[in-house]
This record gives sequence, structure tokens and C-alpha cells, in this order.
Amino acid sequence: MKQKTKLSLDDLDKSNVWTVTPSELSQMIINARKKKDEFSDNEKHYMNIVKTVFDLQYLKRDEIDKVNQLESMGYEVFSTPDADGNNAVAIRKHPIKKVTDLTLENIQHLEAWEVLELIAHNMGTGWKGLPLAIQDIIESAFFVDCTIMPEKTMRKEGGIIDRRKDDDYEVLEIERGTWIEGIFMKPKPKVEKVHIDYSIDDEEDGRRRRRKHRDEDDDYEENDDELMEEEEEEEDMNDEELKKLDGEDDEEEEEEEPDENNIPIEDIDSIDDIPDEDE
Repeated sequence: MKQKTKLSLDDLDKSNVWTVTPSELSQMIINARKKKDEFSDNEKHYMNIVKTVFDLQYLKRDEIDKVNQLESMGYEVFSTPDADGNNAVAIRKHPIKKVTDLTLENIQHLEAWEVLELIAHNMGTGWKGLPLAIQDIIESAFFVDCTIMPEKTMRKEGGIIDRRKDDDYEVLEIERGTWIEGIFMKPKPKVEKVHIDYSIDDEEDGRRRRRKHRDEDDDYEENDDELMEEEEEEEDMNDEELKKLDGEDDEEEEEEEPDENNIPIEDIDSIDDIPDEDE
């Protein structure tokens, strides 16, 4: 079994970058900077991916006031080797403060209660008041059920709330006068992408399959040649039979046509037997 390796900046994309912590990202930056030329050539590409999830600021570690200010804003400050006069990096993961911050990438890394909290603070719109695009994003990662009932019906013992909780749903209740909008949410099973491991055995199997196909093609070509030869023989035989038939027909036609120069004697005698009119 292959050992799982840690991600590097080269491995990051706009999906898996959400799984990275600020501490892990700082170590990736340190490791990448050891290859100065490579980091310099690809820094813009790295930052385009990182900045979809993180805010970064390079600074000097001894700038105490700036360090304190950044930490009060939710940044984590990490020491780094000296580069361009800076020896520290401040990293903050983008806070998801409202439903419009949700994307198909970050929704996969949130808990159901976190999403419900965003809905609760979305100006009281509830589930059905969300834009369809936001609903689609949420439903890509969660099962969602929403219903509006009178308060007594919604909250009665053994009612819909109790049943949904038994099914591991998180519940958000939004009051609508004497009615309650209940939003129930639980995560969908995670689907892992299958990665194909091409090994030497697989390559050998591929070679065998290719050889088998080539052999089958050769057999087909040989059989095809035999069939063509048989068809040619049948055509030759048919031509000969047609010629014979044509010859027989010619003979029959010759027998049917009378020869004017060779009238049978019987016919001449029969002419003498015709009575003379004078007699």
C-alpha cells in the first residue's frame, strides 16, 4: 500500500486547498522557497490558488505592533527564512460569513450546523428565500428538507423534529408568526475519486491484450482471404456454367431454324401429289 505523501504547493488546486490549515500552508511556502528559481517562476500561479481561500501578508517578525494587529484580525503569524527583507508570513483563512460566500469547493468542508447558521443570519429569508444557485451549492453536499407547520404540530413530541433528529439531521427553526419553518440538513456521503495505479503488471496485461487483438486480426485476415478465394472460385464456376448454358441454347436455336437448301424428300413428294386443276 502506498504511503500518503504531504501536499506541496505544486499539488494544490481550488478544491483541495480548502483542506489545508494555515500552519500547513506556511510549511509549504517554506519548502517551496528552498527552490528559489522554481518558486519565482511559479509564485503567481501558487498565489492565484492560495488566495481563493487564504489572505497572506509577508512581514518582519520584530514589527510587534503589526504582528499584534494582524493577530487581532484573525491572522496566524509564522516565522520563515529571510526573503526580500521579511522573515514571517501572516495567514488567515477566508471567513465564510454569509451564504453568498458559499462555493462548490468550500461547501464540501463545512458542517451542517455551520450552513444552517449562515441561513439563520441571512435576513430571515429561510430556505425557500435563498437564490436557487445557493440552494444548488448547498444541496451538492447536503440532504435538505424544509417544511412550514403550526408551532404545536412542528414541536409536538414524536413529531417531525424528533424524527429528523433521529435520522441525524441538524435542525433550524425560524418563526413565521404562529407557524414555524423547519429546515433539516445532514451531509451526503463523501464520494472519493478513484485513482488508477498503472503498475508493471497492468502494462504486461495490456501487452497481452494487444497481442491477442493482433492475433485475432491476423486470423480474421487469413479467414477473409480464404473466403475471397472461395468466392472467386464460385464466380469462375458460375461463369463456366453460364457459358455451357449459352452453348446449349445456341444449339437448340440452330435445330429449330429450317434449312432452305436442304428440304426433306418427303416434302418434295407431297408436292407431286397435288391434283391438277384441268383434270
